Amino acid sequence: MSRSKNVAVWLIWLAVFPTTLAYLYIAIEPNFSGYWLDLLAFAIVVCAVAAFPIQVGSITIFFINGVSFAVFLYFGLFAEIIITQLALVALFIKIRLKKSEFHRIATNSTMLLLTSIFAAVVYYALGGNHGVLSLSTLDEIIPLVGYVVGSIVVNQFLLTIIDVYVKGNKFTAVPKSLFIDSLTTAMITPIGIILYILYLEIGIPGILIVSFPAILLSVVISTYHKGRRVNTYLHETSEIGHELSKKLNVKDVLDTFIARVQKLIPMSYIYVYDITNSTQSMHLIRYVDSEGKEKADEMSLSYGEGFAGQIYKKQKASIILKRNQLKSIPGIELPEQVHSVIGVPILRNNNVVGVLIIASKQVRAYEKYHLMLLEILGNFLSVAIENARHYQSEKNKSQRDRLTGLYNYRYFTEHLEEYALDLMEKGLEEKLSVILFDLDSFKKLNDTYGHEAGNEVLVELARRLEEYVGDRGIVARYGGEEFTVLIKDIEHEEAIKLAEDIRFMIAKDPFVVYDHMIEGEDSVKVYVTASIGVATYPDHCESPEELIRQADRSMYVGAKRSGKNRVASAAVAM
Repeated sequence: MSRSKNVAVWLIWLAVFPTTLAYLYIAIEPNFSGYWLDLLAFAIVVCAVAAFPIQVGSITIFFINGVSFAVFLYFGLFAEIIITQLALVALFIKIRLKKSEFHRIATNSTMLLLTSIFAAVVYYALGGNHGVLSLSTLDEIIPLVGYVVGSIVVNQFLLTIIDVYVKGNKFTAVPKSLFIDSLTTAMITPIGIILYILYLEIGIPGILIVSFPAILLSVVISTYHKGRRVNTYLHETSEIGHELSKKLNVKDVLDTFIARVQKLIPMSYIYVYDITNSTQSMHLIRYVDSEGKEKADEMSLSYGEGFAGQIYKKQKASIILKRNQLKSIPGIELPEQVHSVIGVPILRNNNVVGVLIIASKQVRAYEKYHLMLLEILGNFLSVAIENARHYQSEKNKSQRDRLTGLYNYRYFTEHLEEYALDLMEKGLEEKLSVILFDLDSFKKLNDTYGHEAGNEVLVELARRLEEYVGDRGIVARYGGEEFTVLIKDIEHEEAIKLAEDIRFMIAKDPFVVYDHMIEGEDSVKVYVTASIGVATYPDHCESPEELIRQADRSMYVGAKRSGKNRVASAAVAM
């Protein structure tokens, strides 16, 4: 809530509540002489009932209507107002109202006051009285019905005002709270009537006799609802696990996990750390706040450092609900605004491989079941990341050249065929160029410096190619000392220029090798050249599948046989 609305809510309460209560006291002149113990008993019961609320979305339900109804029938409006306000205090103590929600004290207090007054006005207008009532005639029953209906109507009217003008939500003609309020009132009102009748008959013992099942009902329903809520969370947690299992790379796993957990558990920040056990260091691999902002700079922690480091060190989950508990942790990494935090270790084969942290700016934002949910989610995350890494590893083995890390011949040809088929099926015309080159006199290099030195040259060449080509094309090791580059959607002349640049890049700077056969030298500079062939579809062939053959032919016929260290075009070789 904005500061201006917060101030407005409290100003309305200050203007309405004290003056109205004072006016009612003067106007009604209540006299409770001889009934203080009775009222104390009602107050204790109503506070006990209020201590077991049920949270349905943003709606908090507490079953005080029956007790307050009995108090109203016998003692009148003023006593009923005091009783309901005491119940409200007990409720807020029980739910540990957060500082940012203090406005609820003013809104709910004002709402209960106005509801009590309006329902009483309806009751009096229909001829209702207080004290000893038989509740057996229409003259007494009709005011009772008017009181109940009136309280529901004004309560819903005030809830709508708060929802729309205070919370800023959209207006709903038939709000969900109407059904909940009506159902609750229908269930509790008979208990209130029974409480009233027993109080008339046997006094305070009657309060205790009826109140015990009323409190028990509140406890049972509250516990049942909490259990249902936890079961719902567990079901959603299971769905997250299934969704994560379908992701095949670590980035998708983390993106999905963050998005789903943000909706499941209230949080201001979420941190995911990856652990390198050999150095006992922790690296932040994902961070998102409640506004969707990600941390730009890298963040690392050592073993035992900060809250996350403590989770790593102790290898067990932890929950903190107050800021002062965080201050004692050495090297605390969490923002000063954080008051509540949960951390769980991410385990794999009984080893801590990561740490998952969620934090909130609210005091006591989490309960024990949140910790349980996060532990389950941490296990799901661990398995999903492991599966994604295994899949990526197997994929790399099948697609990548083991020595250079470039794509291999198989992947290159399959990608070319699939891309060409996709173009054909979509009816698109797009030029594809293949640059194929072979290192000149590479056998002589191996004979002179050794095969390990030759491998060093190939690895360094692969690095240079990937860096130079970048996202302009796909680089692959075609086999041995042959490499190829696939370029999409450029003219043949541009492809030739790129090939010339690659040839110059290879020949210009020497390759430094260390694992060589030259005695007395730590490192040796080796100069390498390449013969390059270029072919473009559809300029030089009728199908993309022929591109590699045309590029290979132009390389040997137009470059190798013409003196090496040059670029040849399929247009000349044809």
